[in-house]
Amino acid sequence: MSRLDQTFSTKLHQAFSEKFNFKTILALAIFGMIILTFVFSGMVAGKGGNHLGAGVAATVNGEIISLKQFQDQENRISAYYSQMLGGQFENLIQKKQLQMEALNQLVDNSVAAQSAETEKIFATDSNVRVAIQEMPYFKKDGVFQSDLYKGILAQNGMTPGEFEKSMRQQISIQKVRDLFEASTLVTSLEKTVDADLKQSKLNLYYLKISPELFTSQQITEAAVNAELVKPEFKTKVSDYIKNHGSEFGTPEEVKASHILIKADEKNADEVKKAEAKAKDILKQVKAGGDFAALAKKFSDDPGSKEKGGDLGFFAKDRMVPEFANAAFALNKGQVSDLVKSPFGIHIIKLIDKKAAVTKNEAQANLMAGRKVLAEQKTLETAKQIEGHIAKNSDAKSTEELVNKMNLKLKETGLFEISTESVPSIGSPAAFKAALELSKEKPVAKTLVKDGDAQYLLILKEMTKVPTSDAKAEEKRGEMMDKQKSFSQYQYWLENHKKSFTINRNPEIITN
Repeated sequence: MSRLDQTFSTKLHQAFSEKFNFKTILALAIFGMIILTFVFSGMVAGKGGNHLGAGVAATVNGEIISLKQFQDQENRISAYYSQMLGGQFENLIQKKQLQMEALNQLVDNSVAAQSAETEKIFATDSNVRVAIQEMPYFKKDGVFQSDLYKGILAQNGMTPGEFEKSMRQQISIQKVRDLFEASTLVTSLEKTVDADLKQSKLNLYYLKISPELFTSQQITEAAVNAELVKPEFKTKVSDYIKNHGSEFGTPEEVKASHILIKADEKNADEVKKAEAKAKDILKQVKAGGDFAALAKKFSDDPGSKEKGGDLGFFAKDRMVPEFANAAFALNKGQVSDLVKSPFGIHIIKLIDKKAAVTKNEAQANLMAGRKVLAEQKTLETAKQIEGHIAKNSDAKSTEELVNKMNLKLKETGLFEISTESVPSIGSPAAFKAALELSKEKPVAKTLVKDGDAQYLLILKEMTKVPTSDAKAEEKRGEMMDKQKSFSQYQYWLENHKKSFTINRNPEIITN
């Protein structure tokens, strides 16, 4: 698959998967939630079957990816893109896409690590020990401190065994990638073609047509109120609020721990035995038994068992209804009676609650009304410009139309064709359209669609700049080698994935 055909999600995945060698692994900094610099962090909690418990995000050939791993991964990616893209983050990738990307990365890491083991590629105990001992956050005065190491892990809800298993996985994956890098070289012909492309540069005018183009200053409160009296508009606003609830507040969340006694709800005998066992455990809890210790001893949920049943904070729609309804009905510190769900019998302890935060009706209507009006203006603007460029291919009349609409063209600045990306846009479709522009036909014949945005492209300048920077060319060649080895690694990974049994928990993805 060419880079032009890659989806945005694939490019995001690739951005996280750039090569790092063993020395880089030694330098991985750990802080807060143990955020590793790169996303090879598929910490394995244990083994299990295809049955996904309440704390399980996915299984890969029976290997568990816990809900906590998934949430940590989601937070890492969210933080990365928020920092990289700033205010544009929310417009570029929706919550659901981000969650799917997080889960896919964890699944890929598990597939890669298991495949490496099958092919006898291992991280030795020495590899793991050296990697951990060289991490600066575990050192004091330049010397590794075992107590400091255990303390930082404990503060972040991890055991040394879990963290070391995570490091073992990361190192084995990197060993595979190092093998591909050592055996993959870009030919001199490929480098010559790339050098020729590198000398070719374009400069474009562009207009991003999206709801964000129409700011709150352009859509006044009075304009929204004038539309809200119309039944059709009011219905659209109500639908928007219903479908984008998270924009108008945050739902109530609870933090809970549970003990699961697994049982097939279709097997009456199995359910009866599970209930009897759960009743005995509940008696121990009510008699003052340590809930976390009992969860570690008896729970059948591999994703939370080793953490004393801790599931962290979750909204009501993140769990199956039977479990969620029971958990949200509890008071802080309260333990439920037996709760039956498709997974078996639960005993739930509520640890904490976060109240929902919502805007009042007037605020919500104003916010949603602006969004709906912005979407309408976006469609009207796109339709008008599309109609014009279908009949006119000259830049002057197109620029005049944009000015008449009180909109402003932006400029990409000169960029190399070899980057296969248009600055400030990034869409493969935009790059493909840019290659079709010429002095004779400087205006893209259609608007380029990318998510909820459409782009008008106009060629401003095309030039060829020869380069004689030997160091830059050498660096470029190294990057091409890296990209080619990454493609080979991806091919290897996808081939192995075909033979794996992968089960994803659909409940964890925001609808």
